[in-house]
Amino acid sequence: MNRLKVLLRTMRLMATLAPGKVLAAALLAVAGALLPAASVAILSWSLQLLVEEARGGSGAWTGGATVAVLALATASTLTFLFAVGQRYNETLLRQRLGNAVIDRVLAKVLTLELRHFEDAAVYDSLERAKAGARSRPHQVFAGLLATVSSLVTIGSVAALLLSWSPLAAALMLVSPAPLAIAQVVHHRTRWRVEYARSADQRRLFYLEYLLTNDKAYKEIRLFGLGPLFRRRYAAVVDGFYDVDRRLEGRHAVACALLAMCGAVAVGLALLLMVQDAVRTGQAGQFAGYVTSVVLIQTSMRAFFEGVAKLYDDSLYLCNLFEFLDLPVQERRPSVAPFPGSLRKGIEFRDVSFTYPGTDTPVLDHFNLFLPAGRCVALVGANGAGKSTIVKLLTRFYEPTEGVILVDDVPLAAYGLDDLRKHVSVMFQDFMEYEAPARENIGFGRVENMSDRPGVRRAAERAGALSFLDPLPSGLDTTLGRWFEGGRELSGGQWQKVALARTFFRAAAINVLDEPAAAIDAAAEAELFARLTNAAARSTTLLIAHRFSTVRAAADHIVVIDAGRVVEEGGHHELIATGGLYARLFRLQAAGYQDEPSDAVPR
Repeated sequence: MNRLKVLLRTMRLMATLAPGKVLAAALLAVAGALLPAASVAILSWSLQLLVEEARGGSGAWTGGATVAVLALATASTLTFLFAVGQRYNETLLRQRLGNAVIDRVLAKVLTLELRHFEDAAVYDSLERAKAGARSRPHQVFAGLLATVSSLVTIGSVAALLLSWSPLAAALMLVSPAPLAIAQVVHHRTRWRVEYARSADQRRLFYLEYLLTNDKAYKEIRLFGLGPLFRRRYAAVVDGFYDVDRRLEGRHAVACALLAMCGAVAVGLALLLMVQDAVRTGQAGQFAGYVTSVVLIQTSMRAFFEGVAKLYDDSLYLCNLFEFLDLPVQERRPSVAPFPGSLRKGIEFRDVSFTYPGTDTPVLDHFNLFLPAGRCVALVGANGAGKSTIVKLLTRFYEPTEGVILVDDVPLAAYGLDDLRKHVSVMFQDFMEYEAPARENIGFGRVENMSDRPGVRRAAERAGALSFLDPLPSGLDTTLGRWFEGGRELSGGQWQKVALARTFFRAAAINVLDEPAAAIDAAAEAELFARLTNAAARSTTLLIAHRFSTVRAAADHIVVIDAGRVVEEGGHHELIATGGLYARLFRLQAAGYQDEPSDAVPR
């Protein structure tokens, strides 16, 4: 991305997010930049006036001395006041812009599709964007203001200096240039190094997460993984350090050599100024010379460093805009309203699907019908395509071939928001939100979170009230241990909370992925008694490996293998057929049967 375009885009972003503060910052910066030249002129004039008063020999305090002192005091006071105003405005602007840009990044994240989150390159792009999102935009704006301010100061002071000694002014203006060029080259190299580190930075974040997160604590301690992960972390950061040490060492040597060249130029300029002051006998002008040298040196250094920093920040902002510009699927409005309850059902008609970046189809001309108001169970080995069916039904992915119909209307005809409002999924890897139990359940339908009786009914249907009510604040108790006053739940209890969240959604379609995986047999029987009643009001797709789950809840069983339906029917019908379902059932049942009496003890 062109650097100028990046700067212009950043300025437009600033003006959109905080127009008043941006304008105030610009005005204060320009006004503050003009003060140094005015101060130099006032200092030179005042000092010369005082010298001439002293030469008069009266020894009395005169009006000229009063004017000189007042002028110097006024210049000093204005400089201080402008600095205070700039600091105040900059502090508020930095916070406002940082929060707003992070919000833009989070808003972009919410538009990404599942395929983006399964792509390491997108994660790298997100990591690079987050690294500069909070600070870089303001740094660019502040750097641009500082650069312009320095340029204004340089121009105004140089105009004074040129009127006194053109050659000295020229030497002062060119002396910092070589060092500034070295800074630009260094920032470019640094950015390339940081860009190449994106994947390793994510690896560091992951290792930190493992070593500091309660979810990983038990295995980290039990398997003694802590020292291993620390060594891996140290290996990465030590590699970073070695690269940085060499990079900064070369830069330091270059800066030292170029700074000495600049010092020679400044020395020549000072020599010319001293000679001129001695020749003219103007003490005030000499004081102006010295002050101008300091101001120009400081401003020139600030200008060239500002240019280099602007270049550096613009490189990192390229990362931010690269992420914000990621193409996403356009959310089209519904062609037809999604039905509140299904009349016919859901049909997968000749659906094939291959994950992006792979060649092997997960679903191959897959056909399935889920009747409205019924509970259909999907059974199959790992990798058969069960989870992919859920991703297609919720439109996290689109079929490669074929069509999915809901009440004879193509799924793609429904808007994403409308579709997902009417579909509820309890994923196998469901979330455990570190939030009050009421919110954990209410997240199922955010717009109805304040429906306290509804939340309670959902918790009761899922069998969660028995352990939520006794908590210190009941449903208002925070779950998890991350925040003060939180209470941790068992795996089975968390699963019931997730199921309550699914029930609270009151969707036309329910998808339950291993809903009984973490609960005991008695709780499972109770759960499916409740689930059977709930299924009568919705169309339910049940994914399970436990055949007790399938038998208890499903009206119809579909067996899939290698992305195709190979069997379907009722439990007894499929057992009688003696196919894949029967083999899987007997294999699982064998684990619950007594060993033969002649089994060899072990």
